[in-house]
Amino acid sequence: MSKKRKRISRRRLAGQRVMAHVPTFHLETGKHKPVTAARHYIAESGLNSPSVLNVRRNEHTTDRYFWGEKGLFSAQYAEENHFLFPSLRSIVECIGEEKIFEGLELTADDWEEIEEYEYAFV
Repeated sequence: MSKKRKRISRRRLAGQRVMAHVPTFHLETGKHKPVTAARHYIAESGLNSPSVLNVRRNEHTTDRYFWGEKGLFSAQYAEENHFLFPSLRSIVECIGEEKIFEGLELTADDWEEIEEYEYAFV
C-alpha cells in the first residue's frame, strides 16, 4: 500500500511564507521547560515582536514559538492564523500580497474564514 499524503492547508502555507520574513533566534532549554526558556530569553534580550524562537529541547526535538505583540504563541498557530497578528499583516503589506501569496489560490472558504477575523486589524 502506498502512504497517503497529508493535505497541506493553503492558509498555513501562506502563513509559512509570511513567517519566512520574521527574524529567527535559536536557543537551548538548559534546565527550563521550552516555553519557560523562551520567555527568559525574551525578557533577558529585550526581544521585539515579531520574532520566531527555535528552542532546542534535545538532539531530536525543537519547539518553535512566535513572539508577537499579543504574547508568545506556538509558531504553528501563528502560521495558521497569521491574519490575526497586526505585525505580520504589516509585513504582508510591506512586501506585497501578490508577491507572498503568488501561486496560492485560496478557496472561497479560506477567504471567508479570514474575513471573519477582519476585526483584528482595527
